[in-house]
Amino acid sequence: MVTVVGARTEHWIELFAALANRPDVTVTVVAADVSELTRTELDLVSSRSPSFRYHVVPHLLGEGRTGHMASVLFRTDVSRFVENPPDVVHIIGEAAYLSTWQVIRSCRRRWPGVPVSLYAAQNIVIRFPAPFPTIERYSYRQVDHMFPITPAALYVLRVKGYSGSASVVPLGVDPELFRPEPAGDVNRRFTVGFVGRLEHHKGIADLLRAAESVDCDVAFIGAGALRPLVEQAIEHRPGRVVLHSWADHHDLPGHLNRMDALALPSIEIVQRNILPWVGIPLREQFGRVLVEAMACGTPVVGSDVGEIPHVIGDAGLTFTAGDWVGLANCLSRLRDDPELAATLSANGLARVNRLFSWASIADAMCDAWNGLRDAGDRRSATSLPRHRREPQRTPRTTAAQQLEAKP
Repeated sequence: MVTVVGARTEHWIELFAALANRPDVTVTVVAADVSELTRTELDLVSSRSPSFRYHVVPHLLGEGRTGHMASVLFRTDVSRFVENPPDVVHIIGEAAYLSTWQVIRSCRRRWPGVPVSLYAAQNIVIRFPAPFPTIERYSYRQVDHMFPITPAALYVLRVKGYSGSASVVPLGVDPELFRPEPAGDVNRRFTVGFVGRLEHHKGIADLLRAAESVDCDVAFIGAGALRPLVEQAIEHRPGRVVLHSWADHHDLPGHLNRMDALALPSIEIVQRNILPWVGIPLREQFGRVLVEAMACGTPVVGSDVGEIPHVIGDAGLTFTAGDWVGLANCLSRLRDDPELAATLSANGLARVNRLFSWASIADAMCDAWNGLRDAGDRRSATSLPRHRREPQRTPRTTAAQQLEAKP
């Protein structure tokens, strides 16, 4: 069983499909506060795979009301949607989320011996306001395995007290959907693209300024508070700046293939969407669109914020966040050096096949889950259920020791 909450959960559909495609796996997804696009995508997976089932259930609190997925609560007991005890319960949501606490509590009451795994993406050590630290500590004691998406996320887990088993498993892409297409109009102007929310922390203003300075076209796909800024640029540079609303997941590869480069010029900001008086640093935790662009053979350019350099690797160029001149230099290099662009394109395709295929990620997660199940089978009947164990005492360790669990 997998639980997931929040309006941007359509990105997980490909993982669900990859899991359901395995002959030895049956997947039941329980979701709340998800978008209509997510419902549509869940329907598609369900129609194609008899081993996949899903339930979208009502919620008490939602992201739209509070501004953050951490506040989402299911209105009902999620365990009732699975008739027999599952082999594993996987929670897509951070340790401090209210829904995480709710799901773990429900599962420990009904299925005390079933292993529970948890997603983790936080790449900054953040001390949350009450009651979130209590929920976080509870999750660390109860969870059997963590799936941090980057080594930085694993580091944060160790610093904050999680001492259990963990596997670094990145976010992925479906290479059969996101793949290179035959070249279109070879005489078109050099075009840099952006896919994502049109918000200040995404570096929209820096991208507009850099693109104008090197006289290249810009294609935006997304929506957000900075839409008026993009519309002003469209008026200022008619025909050179275009804006598309959010693209359907199956249409996005076509857009990415029409770009000569994909830019993610994010900057770090402090957000106050949980409590106004509590500032939380916000850095890019992954940058999923970078992987999608790589899979299409599109070179990528990103700032040095958060996990962007880790994801890009040798498949693109990076620059100092907030330095629009540095971004402009990267765009100029890609435009003026076709050999460099071709090398980065090839590197990106190889990197996706090696690290970011959803099928290989599903394999890695299933290997970890099988290990948990086998370990549970070996435990004697007299061993205490996990929810009755003594709290873990985590010794202080060095940063190097904290990363020893990295696969």
